[in-house]
Amino acid sequence: MTKAPERRSILPFIIGGLSVVLVGLVWQVIPRQPTAASEVDIPTSLEEASELDPVAAAVEKVQGANPMEGILELKALAESDPPNVDAVIELGRFSIQSGQLDKAKERFVQAIDLAPKRAEPIVQLGMLELDGGNPAEALIHFERALLVDSTAHNAWFFQAQCHERLGNPGLALAGYQRFLPLSPDTIIEQAVRQRIGLLIQQNS
Repeated sequence: MTKAPERRSILPFIIGGLSVVLVGLVWQVIPRQPTAASEVDIPTSLEEASELDPVAAAVEKVQGANPMEGILELKALAESDPPNVDAVIELGRFSIQSGQLDKAKERFVQAIDLAPKRAEPIVQLGMLELDGGNPAEALIHFERALLVDSTAHNAWFFQAQCHERLGNPGLALAGYQRFLPLSPDTIIEQAVRQRIGLLIQQNS
């Protein structure tokens, strides 16, 4: 007689745990390389990368043995005329990694001003707000990103996350369902289906 209430009592914890895992999976799997890199042949060396895509070459340095050299190269590209939007975005990401969240926000706002039709910096700005515990503010950015690019699958996912945190399970389900056909990974797709099932069970 007590099994059903007990099951309902632990369901929020299961859903919460799955949510954390899903966020990590989606954020790691989503491609983050500069857009320009997809328009050229994949380089086989740092020298070739420098010729084909200076942003990719600088990022490789930051992640390798010459981080400061890479950062300086990214800053030079970001301050060029016209500014390199990919470099601005990468500087924003590295600012997050170093804990400079205000600086990261400035970089993403700058990227949005430079390229208002690109969803990526808008999503990044939304993630800053979501991680900072502001789902209502984050939701505005994710919805704006989807207006710019309806196929921005990560925006659909994180929009659903915002609705969950704001207590809108129906809208969260709709967001997850829109995300499924755009899911970049089978494991993520399976996890999202589990999450949809748990939300339906919780609200039935």
